[in-house]
Amino acid sequence: MRNFIVAGLLLFISLPAYAESARQMLETFLLNTTSMQSKFEQRLFNQKNILLQESSGTFILKRPGRFFWDYIRPYPQQIVSNGKKIWLYDSELEQVSVKGYDQLLAGAPVILLDQKNDLGRDFIVEDKGLENRLYWVKLIPRNKSGDYSLIEVAMLDGKLVRMIFVDSFEQTTIISFDNIRINAAVDDGLFDFKPPPGTDVIGDF
Repeated sequence: MRNFIVAGLLLFISLPAYAESARQMLETFLLNTTSMQSKFEQRLFNQKNILLQESSGTFILKRPGRFFWDYIRPYPQQIVSNGKKIWLYDSELEQVSVKGYDQLLAGAPVILLDQKNDLGRDFIVEDKGLENRLYWVKLIPRNKSGDYSLIEVAMLDGKLVRMIFVDSFEQTTIISFDNIRINAAVDDGLFDFKPPPGTDVIGDF
């Protein structure tokens, strides 16, 4: 009986195990996700890895093209897109900047979250596999004129939980997502920003 159990274990160990790659996890997430809601924490480091700034808030995404970054700490700010326009609102300055969504470059991090095309079209992709219990994908934008030279994405349980960006000044931004909800209903009206009375509007409104 003991020999039979040992033989069975050896047979099980010898069977080929299928494990979805980190790149496949990311591509599946991008293909199947219609909305995402979460809290986030963001940290900015300089080229010497010295912490320059910490911020936090909530993030809402509804594809295609719509997102809402609501920064709560340390200063209230909002970045809102309805897929046609993007508003950058600073309540303390009572100022909002407006630009067209199509002004975003292909290598911009937010474009990655809206991606349904093959990742290889806009990025050089490296599957880094499992590191510290997270599955990592390294992305180098093919568009060299963008603000970011490197993006790294971490997946856990089929969800995007961390993003790392390195910009042209070699500063690093790390965004960690928590309390993530995928494909929950989101009201479209959230993404049509209306500047409060008295707000100074800069750009094509």
